[in-house]
Amino acid sequence: MTPKHSNGSPPEDICLTCGLCCNGAIFADVAVQPGDNIGRLQSAGLIPFSRSRQSAPIVSGFSNHRFAQPCAAFDGCRCSIYADRPKHCQAFECLLLKSVKLGIREKKAALSIIRTAREQADKVWRLLRELGDTDEDLALKIRFEQTTRRLEANGWDAHSADIYGQLTLAFHALNLLLSEHFYR
Repeated sequence: MTPKHSNGSPPEDICLTCGLCCNGAIFADVAVQPGDNIGRLQSAGLIPFSRSRQSAPIVSGFSNHRFAQPCAAFDGCRCSIYADRPKHCQAFECLLLKSVKLGIREKKAALSIIRTAREQADKVWRLLRELGDTDEDLALKIRFEQTTRRLEANGWDAHSADIYGQLTLAFHALNLLLSEHFYR
């Protein structure tokens, strides 16, 4: 039985205001696990790939296979395939959720941390767009790395250098927040 919080709702309700584990902010990809129904997950829009060959679709098997983030089944803060989501997703609980479940952190404080993390992620996404990266189908880390490589290869003007400086600081602040409260 899932413990209820003081307001009568289960601790997992904080996940519905978060979504950072599905939207590409925390993870770049999710490993396919034994027991995952790849065919069903593919029909739901998830596209497995081999880590060794990022562009090669996978038909069967598990070794080194992953699903890209942000998740195609994520619609803001809800999983459209929740009952059939990948095994990794079923097993994952962030540190923040664990702390609420254990009574170490109040739900209200957890929601405040989530709000701060989402605002910081939004800032990173906004700065990436300002620098010309509009590929919303890639995880935040990959977008940051691609933008860095592109700017280093093509050079930048004073405005781009200023925005990139802001981006670097925002990305670092987000990673610190995520590593402190969501995963280690």
